[in-house]
Amino acid sequence: MPAFAESGNACAFRRIARWYFRAAVVYLSLGAVVGALMMRFGNDNFKFFHSHMLLVGTLLFAVYGIGNMWIANRADKMLPPGPSTFLAVVQFWLANIGLPGMLLWYVLPVGLVPDRIGVLFGFIEAAAAVMYGLMLWRGLKNMEPEN
Repeated sequence: MPAFAESGNACAFRRIARWYFRAAVVYLSLGAVVGALMMRFGNDNFKFFHSHMLLVGTLLFAVYGIGNMWIANRADKMLPPGPSTFLAVVQFWLANIGLPGMLLWYVLPVGLVPDRIGVLFGFIEAAAAVMYGLMLWRGLKNMEPEN
């Protein structure tokens, strides 16, 4: 369906899905480079950084994108009550603040007071995941069975 013929909500959810897919590709690339550097130098001190970049940044963000595409496809027919584009945008930014913040603060030496801030960013990432789950849950709850 051409973009100009889409409903406003469907177009917005597709745009957010594209944001997530682009972010997933960036995290995949960065995570692969970190993994290659770890292998090259025989240093596995960055396993947390590498694994979170690949699992959360790539896999989870791709799942977020798929969910937003599902909502957009439902919005072509009728947007289920619950998911809003405002909440989807807030959720996107929380996820993209939480993960880099958690990874950035992880590399600080243990024992410094600022390294505890990484926990805060971990909770921000968790809040984004809960928001996404609630948004999708509301969409599924109000979905009529398709025949």
